[in-house]
Amino acid sequence: MSRYLGDLTKRKTKHHYCYRCLHRFDKDEILKEHLQYCSEHSPQHIKMPEKGEKFIKFQNVHYQHPLHYIIYADFESLIVKVVHTSGNTEIIARHEACGYTYVIIGPDGRSVKPISIYRGENAVKNFMENILKEKEELAAKLTSIVPIHMTPQDELDFRSATHCYVCKKALKGDRVRDHDHQTGRYRAGLHSSCNHKFRLSKKIPVVFHNLKNYDGHLIMQEIGKLKDYEISVVPTTMEKHMTFSLSKTYHKFKVSLNFVYNFRFLSTL
Repeated sequence: MSRYLGDLTKRKTKHHYCYRCLHRFDKDEILKEHLQYCSEHSPQHIKMPEKGEKFIKFQNVHYQHPLHYIIYADFESLIVKVVHTSGNTEIIARHEACGYTYVIIGPDGRSVKPISIYRGENAVKNFMENILKEKEELAAKLTSIVPIHMTPQDELDFRSATHCYVCKKALKGDRVRDHDHQTGRYRAGLHSSCNHKFRLSKKIPVVFHNLKNYDGHLIMQEIGKLKDYEISVVPTTMEKHMTFSLSKTYHKFKVSLNFVYNFRFLSTL
């Protein structure tokens, strides 16, 4: 748990978490005192809006920016017979990954390179090694900025634009040219503040068909061995995860691999 939630603080020391409310403590004895109080109250805290705060407006405009790259992946496993007893449970078989495949889709909707297929031993370890290499290549592309290229028609469109492409409000003296950092192509005229918010996402989704119930268990065993990456997890239980990510900084930009469960996230990608 300390490793899962370690990105919430810059301190590298071990922390103790309440499994009920996920509150963080520096010492185990403080956690034990907290548990006596926590068990008597609901883990949810209701907060009502302040007077005058009647409306909620969408502000995260950068989420409207299409993702440039997405990876679709899947594991295949074999059922290996074993004889093992753990407590009152008799284990008669275990699932062992025997292969995987993944494909990287680029901005044009086509695969960036041929589909990667692997069959053999240590499939999960091999997958993580290769997917992290792919991340390095994609991170180099996502963190590079191609200068804007304006055609005469683009310049005419920019000067004749009356409303911001993002917030839809009238453009005045603070208009700027927005362009695709990957291609240099002009997109639209925006307010300066909107252009700053409408930044390219540095997230690379890795979509699995049954991540929460199956593939995530395989991947987590290897992720625990990584030391140079920031791990972030959105769990549904102590053993199942809705999504988890591996992040690393490249040229002052944080680029992350976001492993997601397709049934829950496909409509938002």
